[in-house]
Amino acid sequence: MTSGLALALTSGIALATPAAAHDGVDHGTEPGAGLALDWSNYEKVTLTKDTGEPIDMAVLPDRRVLTTARNGDVRLVDPDAGTTRVVNTIATYNNSEDGLQTITLAPDFEESGWVYLYYAPRTMTGPYPTTTPSGSAPNTLPAGQTEAYWDQWKGYNQLTRVKWDEAADKLDLATEQVILKVEVQRGQCCHVAGDVDFDDQGNLYLATGDNTPAGTPGANGYAPNNDAPGFNPGFDSRRGAGNTNDLRGKILRVAVQEDGSYTIPEGNLFAPGADGTRPEIFAMGLRNPFRMDVDPATNSVSWGDYGPDAGAPNPDRGPMGYVEWQTTAIDEPINGGWPYCTGDHFNYNEWNFETATPREFFDCAAGAENNSRWNTGLSTLPPATAATLYYGDNNTHQPWPELTDFSPAGGQGPMGGPVYHYDADNPSPTKFPEYWDGKAFFAEFSQDYLAAFTVDWPSGPVSHIEQFLPNIDLETNRQPITDSPIDIEFGPDGSLYVLDYGDGFFRANPDAGLYRIDYSVGNKAPRADIVADPISSSSAPLTVEFDGSGSVDPEGGALTYDWDLDGDGTFDATGATTSYTYDELGRYTARLRVTDAEGRRGITSTSISVGNVAPTIKVATPAEGGFFDWGQAVPFDVTTDDPEDGSATVCSRVTWTFGLGHDVHAHPLSQGTGCRFSIPTPADATEHGETENIYGVVVIGYTDNGANGVPAARSEVSMVLNPKSQEAEWADASEGVAIAPDETASGLRKVTSLDEGDWLSWKPVNLAGITSAKLRASGTGTVQLRWGSADATPFASFDVSSEDWSETTSDLTGAPSGSGELFVTSTGGVTLDRIRFVGDGFADVTPPTVSATLDPAQPTGQNGWWTGNVSVAVVATDNGTVASRQRSTNGGQTWENANNPLTVSAEGVTTVHYRATDNGGNVSEVGKVVVRIDKTAPQVAVDGVTDGATVGNAGDASWSATDATSGVGSVTATLDGAAVAGDTLPLWRLSLGSHTLKVAATDKAGHATTRTVTFTTSTSLAELTALTERLARSGEITPAGESVLEKRLSQAAKHVDAGRYASARSQLREYADLAASSLYVADADARAALQRDARAVISQL
Repeated sequence: MTSGLALALTSGIALATPAAAHDGVDHGTEPGAGLALDWSNYEKVTLTKDTGEPIDMAVLPDRRVLTTARNGDVRLVDPDAGTTRVVNTIATYNNSEDGLQTITLAPDFEESGWVYLYYAPRTMTGPYPTTTPSGSAPNTLPAGQTEAYWDQWKGYNQLTRVKWDEAADKLDLATEQVILKVEVQRGQCCHVAGDVDFDDQGNLYLATGDNTPAGTPGANGYAPNNDAPGFNPGFDSRRGAGNTNDLRGKILRVAVQEDGSYTIPEGNLFAPGADGTRPEIFAMGLRNPFRMDVDPATNSVSWGDYGPDAGAPNPDRGPMGYVEWQTTAIDEPINGGWPYCTGDHFNYNEWNFETATPREFFDCAAGAENNSRWNTGLSTLPPATAATLYYGDNNTHQPWPELTDFSPAGGQGPMGGPVYHYDADNPSPTKFPEYWDGKAFFAEFSQDYLAAFTVDWPSGPVSHIEQFLPNIDLETNRQPITDSPIDIEFGPDGSLYVLDYGDGFFRANPDAGLYRIDYSVGNKAPRADIVADPISSSSAPLTVEFDGSGSVDPEGGALTYDWDLDGDGTFDATGATTSYTYDELGRYTARLRVTDAEGRRGITSTSISVGNVAPTIKVATPAEGGFFDWGQAVPFDVTTDDPEDGSATVCSRVTWTFGLGHDVHAHPLSQGTGCRFSIPTPADATEHGETENIYGVVVIGYTDNGANGVPAARSEVSMVLNPKSQEAEWADASEGVAIAPDETASGLRKVTSLDEGDWLSWKPVNLAGITSAKLRASGTGTVQLRWGSADATPFASFDVSSEDWSETTSDLTGAPSGSGELFVTSTGGVTLDRIRFVGDGFADVTPPTVSATLDPAQPTGQNGWWTGNVSVAVVATDNGTVASRQRSTNGGQTWENANNPLTVSAEGVTTVHYRATDNGGNVSEVGKVVVRIDKTAPQVAVDGVTDGATVGNAGDASWSATDATSGVGSVTATLDGAAVAGDTLPLWRLSLGSHTLKVAATDKAGHATTRTVTFTTSTSLAELTALTERLARSGEITPAGESVLEKRLSQAAKHVDAGRYASARSQLREYADLAASSLYVADADARAALQRDARAVISQL
């Protein structure tokens, strides 16, 4: 590693153009240049606009073309017939950029029929999970989880091959051979790559991406090497691209065998068996080599590689973000350096993501060290090879200004392309001229241009860069422009086939298309165009009006029109317009063929659906162009209407994808389903870099049921959402202004020369929820906001008067409604930096509504008490998406997840507090519910008597009840079936003999307990003596009675002890007689009881 920054940044800042960058040759004077560089000698032929979301193509030997779409569709395009149809659908896992990528023909395709595919399979085999969770993986470990949590997101992309069924004109998926699996971390964006090519030995080359998000937390547009504890391992590119023992971020080279297995050819970067390496690796240290070309004629492997987003170098972090084009010899495997350096060995700092502090800089030239905790390979990497070409945002950022001067569009999207080889024996009249022989063609996805490089093969340098067929010339010649080219390929006819992605994201963009560029001196073929109305109906018959008058002859000549309206292959109608009635249900292909005066033809087709009309998607909120702040969530409310299915939307079929728009491309971040949902925007989005124009992109789709035997139809809508902070230089359109660098500006650039009559504009914009705007500007003058046009009446203005940057606020409460175009104008004298819109916009600022439901819903006992377990479920609703529900059982001291109901089982009183948070971070008010549970019946105690026992009657029987939870509600007792008052029963009041005492207790929760005691009361001389003493104490026996009665009992006892039972009986008779007197026993019940007991004792003697 280098210890200083000088080596890391010096060559990244001092960008004097090297002599090797340009050869000083006037290529316009080269043989054949006159015709080759006359752009009127080329024609761009539209082969199809039906591409789905286009990803890749392969030109068949008969000039038909196979294309792939990310959702798994494989289309067959027949240019001669003017038809396109989906011939296969691969079962793919679709999240972010994952899906179907590459389609490539085997070198011996005409003999073998093998077609190679690279895709993310929907279902997987072990040791991986069978399927991947829906949605996106979190940035950090959820609470309580270990790093094993990430295993559920492990998956792979697989390289396979299948046979082409020539008779059926489709892939025979039953012949699939799985060749190789590249392990990836799913549920995150980005960088899949996936291009495939072959050398002349039949070796297969596969390009793979680093599987690391562009917006890794803490990266700020620099190297995404975040292995801080708890973070998703996908945030560290060193685990893949920088790992010698991993297949991501590489170009792999293998030799595929007959059975689909592979061997390792000689000459890869690492020999088989080398510790800590994978022998499949030909090139490592790559970020997203989306397009690659292997060219045995020049002995070269070349590719374009995407770079990070930093708009300027940082002395603590490293260089600005560069993209690259690289070439190396087939026998010279390399390390491209990512994520340790970029460009010409511009080293990154080994940033400490845990503490957000710098460490030493990597040393790519010597071989960087991989210190990632996820690294499974070598610690010291092979020395890196500097990029053949690299470029940044502006023409001052690199030695080759052409790479950003060819187009005014922003951003960088390098797509490697093929080397052209002129073949004089090729009979095709459309083959490119010899001037282009040996040049590498290149496509710029973000800037909408094609270029050609003159290269000192196989390893460079590049000596000349020239733009090919500029859009301005295509427009002049009334031909389709280049619009985000995602793949270019020379066909067997020597023509260049171009697959344009178009302007839009994650869907079948209206601007997408497949084209063929022919070298065609002189008369050009006309371009057919169909307008059909209507294109669908729910029933037959359907009469359709066809209009081909939009067809174009590049020379402006007259055209003849021929129509095949029923798809039977026969052209049976003529004229620029016609009509046709479809009497039967079904899906039809209507074709138009136009012919110019010299017999050149163009053909196109459109689909007519009789029996099923595509659904209409309605988004109630948000509005197109609405505002939000990064880190907020935006709620959506989607409905659909379908002529056959009605307006009852099946919400599971409403799909959405959210992406981070970035200049003219986007990084998919999350996806889901549902009618009402809220999309959280990443709080760290601005870490792409302060210079980067980023925004929200949402694509919503819906597929109907199909009807009347006609297949299902799908509709999609795309929406742009605007961050509230807008740099002036990010305007979507402008006139008369200039953009200049300024380190004091918030985006490091400013807009100057905004004079009267000049303007900036943003579209789409919707100002709902915006109350004011703050303009950061300098100078003296007035800045106006206008709606719809640059000369509309201003609806807001800012008076600026400051030499330095200052903020001025303007009220927008009366701003125009709806979605439209916002214009910024000036009286002159003002330099603009930024405008920030203030207000909620369409962001979710409403907290969820939360409640708790109990099961059982009502107390099962009495007085508000449950008599068993109670389930407490926290229920929340939101205008968007509820992110979490929480509960607390300790008064809010700690909270736990409430996704599953809480079972309250403890007896007593439990208070459950609850709350909910939506994915916009809004937290509900805290609610509470009190749960009282008493599961246990009361306990009943009976004293003085026991069940089955005989007891003397001098004592008492007593009873009581206790309940530890809800408390005792009531206690009742019966004796021999008769109610007994109180809780004590003197036994002397009972007749001698058997008795049954029943005591019933009920607690406040309603539990009841009954205690039954059967006992026998008896008496004896000793018991009678004890009873006499008791009654004397309680006053039932008078003092006089106490003396005489106890005397008799004492004498009787002496006689019993002496065995004089007759004398004892005599004393007891006297006792009974005396007890009958109220003079001695005042209480009547006591007199009766004493007499009874005396007679009972007499009978015992």
